[in-house]
Amino acid sequence: MVIDINFIFSVIMQVPGLAPHYTKNPIFPDMVSAMIVSALISIGMNCAFAMLRKKTTDMGKMTKVMKETSEWRKQYTDAIRKQDKVRVEELKKKQAYVNKMTMEMQQQQMRPMLIYMMPSFLLWIFVFPSIFGATTALSPIHIPFIMCSDQNVKLDQQVDNSGQPKGACSVPGEVFLWGWFLITSFAFSGIIAKITGTSMPGIT
Repeated sequence: MVIDINFIFSVIMQVPGLAPHYTKNPIFPDMVSAMIVSALISIGMNCAFAMLRKKTTDMGKMTKVMKETSEWRKQYTDAIRKQDKVRVEELKKKQAYVNKMTMEMQQQQMRPMLIYMMPSFLLWIFVFPSIFGATTALSPIHIPFIMCSDQNVKLDQQVDNSGQPKGACSVPGEVFLWGWFLITSFAFSGIIAKITGTSMPGIT
């Protein structure tokens, strides 16, 4: 599984107290330009993270570890199911080695995330909200939580003491900035992983 750090941050940023200040006067005020530019940035960030991952991770070793770990678990499960005590004991002797390999794999996955964490955090806090605002695209298909609902519009269009709308949603179907990044990430992460050679093989 390829971890997408950009969208871990995009979701974390919605936690109360961490949410950035979204401008009401974005650089890209129309949905078309905002949608295209933000999608290109999202793809670029995914490419950058994939290349960083490739530089800091031994993909060949990780593939080998995943295959060996998967095979051990399959054999161990089969031995328990068949109540083959001799085989179970033999496989248990290899468990420490398997756990060590799994730990190494997890450490390799964390390395690029830790390197990429601060720049991504700063972008999500200070840059993207001031460029795009809270909503970036418009979708004819409603997806809960990542786009404006009728209820969101009703609440956001109430005016505050200064006469301005309280929120960003003006019509149902507007996609939140983090939601649009999430959609483009899902759409292109697999392609980017294949192009950069950072995709994980299917383990059966």
